Amino acid sequence: MSTRFGLIRGTLHRGPIRLHADEGEPLDVDATVFISPDWQGPNFLGYEGFLQRIRFAVDPETNLFYFGRI
Repeated sequence: MSTRFGLIRGTLHRGPIRLHADEGEPLDVDATVFISPDWQGPNFLGYEGFLQRIRFAVDPETNLFYFGRI
């Protein structure tokens, strides 16, 4: 995968991801994730393969992530 750190080798895996909610119900999303033992950056959520499958909003003032079904 081409990243800001250069090319990183790894594998793609598809499976369920559960987002736990502070309020309301958790949300299960079928997602594609990239796994690499060489990755040195932080964890992140990608748009393609995950976020495009849910409705979401980010509030930077309160550091909250809102989500729901499409």
